[in-house]
Amino acid sequence: MKNIYLLMVIALLLVSCKKENTSPKSETITSGSKWGISIGSSPQEVFAQLQQAGVQYNFNTVAILNRPVYTKPEQIKDLLPLYQSVILQSNASLPAGAYIQFPGDKVTAIVQFPSSNAQETKWPLDVPDDAAIHINDAVTSLYNKLAAIYQVSAYSNYQLVLPDKTLAKPYDTDMANYEEWAFSFSKDVKAGLTGTTSARLIFKNKKLVAIKYDYSENVLAI
Repeated sequence: MKNIYLLMVIALLLVSCKKENTSPKSETITSGSKWGISIGSSPQEVFAQLQQAGVQYNFNTVAILNRPVYTKPEQIKDLLPLYQSVILQSNASLPAGAYIQFPGDKVTAIVQFPSSNAQETKWPLDVPDDAAIHINDAVTSLYNKLAAIYQVSAYSNYQLVLPDKTLAKPYDTDMANYEEWAFSFSKDVKAGLTGTTSARLIFKNKKLVAIKYDYSENVLAI
């Protein structure tokens, strides 16, 4: 009987260990911290914590969920220097527009869509050079360029979209107006196996109240 009891205990322990390491895994944290991100922190504090976590876990952006599109350049005038790109798009069912990248202090890439496969040196192509956005334009000049583009009737109804917030640039105070942020990162578990974490940060009354995350492991394709 003692041997049978011992075997049952070992079996239960093995099952318990297996459940702890099961992938996928979901968890919600409402106290303490995770990845150095602390429950109860303000949005600005969380952003600083994300900057540290990003270095450790190798991610560099955070998504601001439910952020609306903008319709006028003046709405993002003060936000542009805090981001690394902006999307301008028509509100048609098949949007046309451009993706403008400026990871540092200058425009480094202009991708026109949907038809262009190559990077452009300026956008729009059909406006005077002094109004168009060019490669190497300073970020500080972008607002004036956008204001000029929106004076052209063909572009006056375009939407402006700010992609994910880069952690490399300073905190955006407007982030505090949104109650859900998201980020993700991956790491190698062992040879041929990678683990991916997708997290959501939930705020209430300008305080972090929950961290929700999913974790899964996938075999890398050879």
